[in-house]
Amino acid sequence: MNCGLLSPTSPDVDPGLILLLATACLVAGAMFLLIARKRHRATAALVLILVAGVTVALSPGASAPAAAADCATADNSLAVTQTSTSEGLAPGVAPVPITGLAVNKGTDSTYIAAVTVEITSVTADPGAPAGACGVGDYLLLDTTMAVGKTLGPGGTAPFGGASIGFADKTTNQDACQHATVHLLYTANPGG
Repeated sequence: MNCGLLSPTSPDVDPGLILLLATACLVAGAMFLLIARKRHRATAALVLILVAGVTVALSPGASAPAAAADCATADNSLAVTQTSTSEGLAPGVAPVPITGLAVNKGTDSTYIAAVTVEITSVTADPGAPAGACGVGDYLLLDTTMAVGKTLGPGGTAPFGGASIGFADKTTNQDACQHATVHLLYTANPGG
């Protein structure tokens, strides 16, 4: 795994600048004390000096980058595509298999435990009979497809095992003729 340094955890501050600010605060506080002493406000001046000193003393120093030992994959460009066709879905027709290919388009290796599939929406064909056609008119079987493979840069892994079919209902489903079923594929990194 190629991991560089991560972002700093605090802003960079020059230690010399902190020393200069601390000295300036002490000088300003001493001058304020002398002026306040004449007006019997020595307590207020002393508090001001202490607050300024504590503020400068607690200011962050130079930052250190976070450790890169446990960094995750920096470039996780994974493409998941369906390679099978899902045509001919109709009442009484057996579900058709879903197959696909996962491609690592990134520069780092990535592990894929499985690919899951779900129906996100259905777009009715403009020439279909009027009526309702939606996600509930279709069914997915075995939606988690095992991969169990680490893909290096440019590596590929086929997946399969799920299937999609038409859900037989007692209502008229003619509005689903030639509909487009939109599927979402998710690559799961596993544990």
